[in-house]
Amino acid sequence: MFQRKKLVTIAALSLLTLLSLTARAHHSAVAFDKSESTTIKGTVTKFVWRNPHLSISVDINGEIWKIEGGSTTEMVNAGFTRDSIVVGEELTALVHPLRSGRPGGLLQGMTLADGSTFGMEYPDAPTTVVSERQLPSLTPYVPPPAGDTWQKREARTRPPVLPLPPANDILPMGVLDAANLAKPRPKPAFDLTGTWAFRGERSEQASYGQYEFKPHPEWTEKGQKIYDEYLSYAQRGERFAEPTAFCYPAGMPRLMTRYGSLMILQYPTAIFMLSRLNNEYRVVYLDGRERQPDNLRDPNWNGESLGRWEGDTLVIETEGFTDENHLIQQGVFTGDQLKITERISVINDGNTMKMDFTMTDPEHWVGEWKHTKFRDRMLSGDVKEANCLAEDNLALPGMGN
Repeated sequence: MFQRKKLVTIAALSLLTLLSLTARAHHSAVAFDKSESTTIKGTVTKFVWRNPHLSISVDINGEIWKIEGGSTTEMVNAGFTRDSIVVGEELTALVHPLRSGRPGGLLQGMTLADGSTFGMEYPDAPTTVVSERQLPSLTPYVPPPAGDTWQKREARTRPPVLPLPPANDILPMGVLDAANLAKPRPKPAFDLTGTWAFRGERSEQASYGQYEFKPHPEWTEKGQKIYDEYLSYAQRGERFAEPTAFCYPAGMPRLMTRYGSLMILQYPTAIFMLSRLNNEYRVVYLDGRERQPDNLRDPNWNGESLGRWEGDTLVIETEGFTDENHLIQQGVFTGDQLKITERISVINDGNTMKMDFTMTDPEHWVGEWKHTKFRDRMLSGDVKEANCLAEDNLALPGMGN
């Protein structure tokens, strides 16, 4: 339980330090010395397979090196999967080191315990070596050729094939690819395109829980322990762990049951959802694709949602969740065993979305946890930019010092 409690009990100064270090590491290629390469060898202590880039922690004689890799798509293109690296196994990596001299670097290539290699610029790697790109911010200005025009520049930089071809045959056709959109499909029972407000049902709170799910299921021993700990905090008037206060995504199912508008765009191949709270994004695939294999999937807070039409009902099955600070509701954590089935229909002349949830997570509760929630169509309710900022959250009552 220490990790969850730490989210609410750690001092504000430590939080700001942690968040600032994270910000510097994120997309900060300037932190690495691209003119130098270093080979390191050690034991993997942590491996995070997540967009926008993976990270690997390696123990080298008691010193932890943190390595930043590419996006999961880039790594798949190089023949890499989530199963390629195993915690506890040996790894040799070629990295651009940090300019600061601290133990860390940007991944160029690596050799795994079984001898397989991955990455550009690495000896015997299966991919083609390409020249290193200079950061735009550090590139000296050079005037363009005399008489240059945007038409000439566009022609010089135009890819040899347009539209851009898929990176490999592993990835499915994109849901917005013209060829995918053009495939004949049965007409959907309804169109959810629009903006939807969550119906809180405050008068029904004791029976149905507003934005929470009541009644509770039968907890497992682990689930009961977590909920009892939450109650002990709440009854003392103290904040319990709330990952979203530290900018973790709310994820499913809370994205569907949070107050605030939810913008939905429906296409024949997919439904896109954007929540007003932190602009969290969800996509429901309708193009008949297979579920992504576990070793390629990026486990996250919204999971992978595959939808299909059953008469006048949209059925969505979602799995592939992360087990990192994922909250169902106050005192109810969930993890990578969570599976959610939604049965969505519309009533009131298409102005109310009825959402029937069936959730299973044998790690935290027994059997199925079922509930019904509603969203109502709203006008003049555009979803505007909303960001999670640590300094704003730390200013809330009971957060930090």
